[in-house]
Order: sequence, then structure tokens, then C-alpha cells
Amino acid sequence: MSIALGRLEVLAGLLGATLLVLSPVSADTAQSVPVLGYVAARNADPRRLEEFRKGLAELGYADGKNIRLDYREAVLDNEYHGVMAELVGSKVDIILAANIAAAVAAAKATSSIPIVMLAVNDPVGAGLVKSLERPGTNVTGTTMYAPQLIGERLRILKRLVVGLDKVSMVLNGNNANNAAQFELARSESHELGIEVQALDIRKPADVDPAFDKAVAFGAKALINAVDSFVNSQRSALAAGAAKHKLPALYTDVEYVSAGGLMGLGPGHFEGYRGAARYVDRILHGENPPDLPVSGPTQFTFSASRSALKKLGLSLPTDIRARVSDWVD
Repeated sequence: MSIALGRLEVLAGLLGATLLVLSPVSADTAQSVPVLGYVAARNADPRRLEEFRKGLAELGYADGKNIRLDYREAVLDNEYHGVMAELVGSKVDIILAANIAAAVAAAKATSSIPIVMLAVNDPVGAGLVKSLERPGTNVTGTTMYAPQLIGERLRILKRLVVGLDKVSMVLNGNNANNAAQFELARSESHELGIEVQALDIRKPADVDPAFDKAVAFGAKALINAVDSFVNSQRSALAAGAAKHKLPALYTDVEYVSAGGLMGLGPGHFEGYRGAARYVDRILHGENPPDLPVSGPTQFTFSASRSALKKLGLSLPTDIRARVSDWVD
């Protein structure tokens, strides 16, 4: 009798385990680990995501343990809308927007799910928040907005390029903020006796014709507007500038790493690590409309020794002293 009872107990235990496996997971269980939908450009520097992970780790979070990252990517601006629709449909807890196109698409897709920006440019100008101090929407996070650097890039080029009177600015006409950056560049250049031309690129095939337009314009140097698609073409832009012997001062060091001449801009990594604090505060019950957006405090001036040599350029002593990141 005892043996039969023992077999029945084993069978009952196996049946219970089977039913447990086959039973659907409850909604409460599925949501016990917050899901963060992370959206970035397809060729984004992987170190950016790593810095964000480091920021999370410092606050006690680990992917796959007490949070889960759902990573998505896109290239063209209109691709981000489909990605955001999928994330909203899967009911993620927080959307992480790693560029302006992702942030704009996220804000259009949802007004209830918290959106955390990671070093996104000019969220006020893009209509994502009402002000940096008090966003007033479901969007908050970090920005790399530093419009003062547009004029500084032009002033550096003016000292570096003899007789500089015309500069071309690469921008994305689909990005409303790029028009504002161009107007600021025109305003700053006027005082320097420089005429600025807009080179509108919206797809990869636009890059080469843009340089033809710059040559026809008589450009003697090149700058770029901050934009996720423009950034995705950094290698092609660096190659085009080198081919046409156009000295270029870009918006960040990644252009220089891709073969560009110089870069002056905020450190992206600061904004990525800092975004983790917003995730933590939101997960602890704070509301995005009340969380001020953080701006950059660190800036990087980078230059390529080999690119300078190929163009026969040398940096003035005081400008050379400002270089914080040399690339061979």
C-alpha cells in the first residue's frame, strides 16, 4: 500500500509540474521586471549603450535580472515610427530614445508611457518638452544641446582656413531643428564675413550630390547640423570632405574616428550614463513632467593628425592646446 501511495504522490507531483509549465504567465508576473524599450540608430557607437548600462549598474540594475532591455534600431527618420508603435503595443514600461528622431517618434506614439532621452539635441525646439526646467510632458532625460558651439566651430575654421568666406552646412531637412541650427549658423557667420550654404541630405544617395553642390558654391570648409540621420552618414561625409579637400569641423569625436578632420561637441557618454538616473527615478514613482532635463557639462575637441597633414593644415598654438582627443 505504501509503495502504491508513493507512486501516486510522484505522479501527482509530475502532473502538477506539467500544469505549472502549461499555465499562462499572469500579467502581474510578466510585469514584475520593468521592460525598457531602447531605440537607437543602426550604426550608433556601442560605447553609448555601454555607458548607459554602467549608469544602471551604479544604481543597482542589471539587464535580465531586475530590468529587461528591449533593443531596437532604425536608420531613416520614418523607420522610427514603426519601431515605436511596436514598443507601445508591447506595453514597455519606459521608452529610451537615443536620438532626436527616436524621441519625436516616441512622443507621437504615446503620451502616457514615460520617455527618457539619451543626449538628444534641443528637445524644446523639437516640441518634446515645454522647457528644460519643467518638461510638462511624458518626456524627460538628458540633452546635448549646445547651440553656442555652432559659432565656435566657425570661428575656429576662420582662423584655420586662409581667406575663408564660404562654408557649407550639412543638415537634414526632415528635422525641424536643423533649420534653426542653420539660421544660427548664418547669424554667427555674418559677423565673420562668411556665407553659409545648406546641404540638405535625407537619404544616403544625397551625400555625393551634396558635395557637388558645395564645390559649385565655392565652399572652403564644412560643418554639420546635429541630426541622427546625418550622424549615420559620418563615414561617407568624412570621405567626401577628404576627397574634395574641404576642411571640416564636425559636431562630435565620432566623425573624427570615422576619418574626419576635427570635432567639437558635448561628450555623448555623459548624457547616456546620466539617463540611467531618470530611469531609476521614474521606476521609483517620480513623474517625467516634473523631472528637469539635464544639459551637457563636458565638451570634447578632437582632431586627426593624419587628416590635418593631408590637407597641409596646422592648428594655431592656442587651438592645439584645446584639443582633448587626438586621433592618428
